[in-house]
This record gives sequence, structure tokens and C-alpha cells, in this order.
Amino acid sequence: MQTKDKVLQALLQAEGRYLSGAALAKELGCSRTAVWKAIEQLKADGCEIEAVTNRGYSLQNAGDLFLPVQLEKRLTNARTSYQIHHFPELDSTNNRLKELAAAGAPAGTVVIADRQTAGKGRLGKSFHSPAGGMYLSVLLRPDLPLTDMMAVTACTASAVYLALADLGIQSQIKWVNDLFLNGKKICGILSEGAFNAELLKMDYLIIGIGINLTPDPNLPEELRPIVTDILTDTGLRLHRADLIVGILLHLEQLIAELPSRTYLPIYKQNSCTLGHHVQFLSNGTQKTALAVDFADDAGLIVEHDDGTRETIRTGTATPID
Repeated sequence: MQTKDKVLQALLQAEGRYLSGAALAKELGCSRTAVWKAIEQLKADGCEIEAVTNRGYSLQNAGDLFLPVQLEKRLTNARTSYQIHHFPELDSTNNRLKELAAAGAPAGTVVIADRQTAGKGRLGKSFHSPAGGMYLSVLLRPDLPLTDMMAVTACTASAVYLALADLGIQSQIKWVNDLFLNGKKICGILSEGAFNAELLKMDYLIIGIGINLTPDPNLPEELRPIVTDILTDTGLRLHRADLIVGILLHLEQLIAELPSRTYLPIYKQNSCTLGHHVQFLSNGTQKTALAVDFADDAGLIVEHDDGTRETIRTGTATPID
């Protein structure tokens, strides 16, 4: 843990009380100069820290900074025992969690990054992941058949919707794994897993979630017409810690209730796909049909002009009206 993180942890634990530079230096085993530099770094990162002569430092507001121990404390009463790993930068949170899963990491292991250099999207696409967003992956070891994998992705989209709604953001879900705000994408979800051929079920499942929280001045030109962020569209500056805790709590509940499909009403009522004509590929042929419903496994049910219906479970369905 860096000195900056150690100072932040000490100030958080002090709960507003003043800690002198000398006391912090002694507790952390560093110089007072190192403490001062850490304080300045925390201020630059958005922390509101009050410095008073002969009293020391008091944390007034941590801004968007957090420590894994804080999140784990807020999740103490959850069904799952969470182990949270936080990194300033990763190529992909899914990639790092795959390594941990292969090494035997338990369900509830979470990887968070401040930014990704090679964020992953569905169908091999990349996911633009600059600093200022929320990027996390969570490890599940569910006792579920492979046929429920799409439903787990839909559960995740529903959990993100609920967590955003708790914070005052009314988004919409685009089948199967995106969330939109005012017609533009703010969130992408990628589910990856390992299949146990002997038991015919998933060995583990990794769910990656990326949410655009703040504007990116370097957003590629081709993404500007289709991508937005929460701050730009709503004026709300969300704290990642609140959003992460909300997503994990809603997700574990919806996954636990997956057999009863309690996610489906949420998924349907907040869909921006149903009721629209969509283009999709079926057996290599591009087709257009009306999106009318979701199957129990979250497959998209479409109706053709002749009244026949089919269920789409792979690829994408792009609304055209």
C-alpha cells in the first residue's frame, strides 16, 4: 500500500478527528515530509482535508477515493463474503480476475481499476475505459447450467439499473448487456466463464461492468454520437464506492432469485429495445423484426411481418426506429 493510501486509511478511520503530521508519520513509519506530500496528493485527487496548526489534518470529504477495506466493511451483511482488489490501472479487470479464478479465488472476489488500457466489450469489441469511470469485475461460482449465462448478464444489467436508480439516475436497458441514458450508451457488461464439461455447468463466471461517470476529453470521434456519461447528461457526480456497493448488493440478490426470474420484470419494464423494430443476423442472414418480449433466459423474442416469432440468443439486435 502506498503512503498516500495509508494516510487516507488513517484519516478515514479517524472519522473527522484531527491527526497530527507527527502522529501519522510515527504510525505509518515514514517522515513528516512524506505525510505532507501524501496529503497534497490526496487533495489533488479530490479529497477535502482541513489542516489546522497545532491540531493536524482532518478528512472532511474523501471525494471519489475509496479503499477496499471500506467497501468490504459496507458489505459485511451481504450474502457473499467479498474480497476486493483495487488497482490504479489494468489492461482489463476481467483478465486479472481470470488469473485469480484459475488460482482458486472464491466467489465474491472483485477486481476494480481506475482505468483500463485494453477494456473488453462483447463480441471481441474494445471498451473505452479512461480515468473517471467505474470498472469492475466480480467472480461468481454459481450452481447454474450454461443455458442461464445470458440470464446472468440480464441480471447484471438489472442490478446496474437498480443501483443507478437508487442514486437518482433513470437509465434504460438495451438487450442484452448495455445501459443507455437519453439514447446514448453509459454502461457495458461482459460475461466470461469457464465450463465444466464433466458436470455440464459453469465452473466460474466473471462479470465485467464499465460505467461512464465523467466526460472524457479524449473520447474517440466515432464514439461521440453514441456514448455519453452520467455527469454530462444529469449533472450528478456519483461516488464509485456508492455505485459499486449498490451493484454488488442488487446483483447477489437477483442471482440468488434467478430460478424465480425476479429480474425479468425489471429488465422488461426498463427496456429500450422492446416495442422497436430491430435488425439482427439469423443463420447468416440480416433480418428486421419487431422486438416484443424476453424469454425466461433473457433471449429476445421478435415478431416478423407474417406473425411468426423467433428468439434471438446470440449476436446483437440494433433498434432502427
